[in-house]
Amino acid sequence: MKNQLTILFFVLSGIFYLGCTSNLPQNQRQDNHMEKFEWRPTACAPHLYPAKIVKGDFIFEDDSKIYIPAKWIMYNGWGDAGSAHIVGDDFKAVPTQLQITWVSYIEKKSYTGTFKLPQRKIRELFEQGYTDQRGLKGNFSTLNVGLAPGGIIILWIFGAGLALEIEQFQAIETQVTMQDIYPDAIINIDEHIQEGLQEIARDVEEYGTISSENIPYEAWSKKYRTRYNWTPQFVFADGGQHKKLLARFYNGEHYFLEHTNPLLRENKTWAVPKYYRINWTDKNQNNYGAHIYFDEGETFAAFRQLFDQNKATKAQLNIEIDKYNSNINIFLTNENEKIALTQTRIKVYSMK
Repeated sequence: MKNQLTILFFVLSGIFYLGCTSNLPQNQRQDNHMEKFEWRPTACAPHLYPAKIVKGDFIFEDDSKIYIPAKWIMYNGWGDAGSAHIVGDDFKAVPTQLQITWVSYIEKKSYTGTFKLPQRKIRELFEQGYTDQRGLKGNFSTLNVGLAPGGIIILWIFGAGLALEIEQFQAIETQVTMQDIYPDAIINIDEHIQEGLQEIARDVEEYGTISSENIPYEAWSKKYRTRYNWTPQFVFADGGQHKKLLARFYNGEHYFLEHTNPLLRENKTWAVPKYYRINWTDKNQNNYGAHIYFDEGETFAAFRQLFDQNKATKAQLNIEIDKYNSNINIFLTNENEKIALTQTRIKVYSMK
């Protein structure tokens, strides 16, 4: 009888535990007292500045690792997700370190480093999530490692419709041999880099303008990362209503949100915008959209003029749509100044 009662106790305890853990959010579980979330690693490099990871890992508190996809030439774009291998457990702890070695093709150099991650910040973002484009709670699901010339590393956290910068790191130069990448290789690392550059040049039209002499190192380490307190503002000449906004920023962050999303109105700093895709309806419920490509030189100059030279503390980026829904004017403005962005490329279209 005593043995039967003991067995019953453990059965009921197991049922109670399973019931409790099943009520946790889908992206979060407890395992050996270590909080876990559903996420995967990926990596990227600037479009015109390819890199290849020789070896990269996120390291956990217990010294276990998950590898970052490696051995392919990346030039997928700054902040854009790259390869993601679907291996290992779906739910993982928050990593404590990043360890990575890579080849920078334009520079013909290699970099390496081991970096302590801001674990608390990452955990809080995984726990809190965000409001997605449907107005529901979204969960972050990717840690993205950006590798730029000069040994610059940026870490972002991604969810569907939102990417935020976490931290910047600085790697040091190292020596990599071809055998570190492919043990059976019969060419040396210099020949490999040259073959890679020739392969990329066939795919990327602008490649002829790039050399090791004109690499904008400061762009990734400082310029693109400069943040300002500003919000988008949509102005309609004839009673329209903004619906959705996809925004990409020069620092690799992006979001895709409904017009009611609180992120669009929060007193929050953002980097300088690179691209907008907007959707709106007119007063007759006709649907329109527009692609907006900001000119880098003009847009950065406008933000510097308003914030750095004229000491503005807050600004609005006004998207002004005419009454025919065919033309858009854009201004960076505050209560004292209005700067027109006339070099912006804009394509307006109607939607069914």
